Amino acid sequence: MNILDEKLDELWRLTTHVVWQMRLDQQKAFEGLGVSLMQAFALMCISEGIDQPSSLAFVMDASPPGVSQLLASLEERGLVRRELDASDKRKVRILLTDSGKDFLEQMRERWRTFSRERFGRLSPEELSMITQSYRKIIDLSPGKGLASWEHEQEMDYE
Repeated sequence: MNILDEKLDELWRLTTHVVWQMRLDQQKAFEGLGVSLMQAFALMCISEGIDQPSSLAFVMDASPPGVSQLLASLEERGLVRRELDASDKRKVRILLTDSGKDFLEQMRERWRTFSRERFGRLSPEELSMITQSYRKIIDLSPGKGLASWEHEQEMDYE
């Protein structure tokens, strides 16, 4: 076994634990807000510029009907609204409402509260390194954002 394969085996084991722990942290953070992890992720994606249901379905790896139901539940709560695209009436855009923006800030604050203990173990340099590593892994360079990423991927989905 070569060094890369050994590191990949270790990363698989560690990543599985990290993902599980962060999932549990998110569940605790959003507990009481009445939002699922999928709804929370959708709100974050929308806030970062993903404004097409088909693009949201692609990023979330969800079916268009599933995303439509998720958006309907967020609409019922007044967190998002759907409107026809001004330049192309065949397209629907998803936008955060003011309540949705406030709710997203509540989610961020709760996430920070639950994450301070775990990430507080890292030095500022380690936090920068892990942030840069995450960006490389998901191919988000600084300033690129999810909206740019989804725009590049959108053509593959449709």
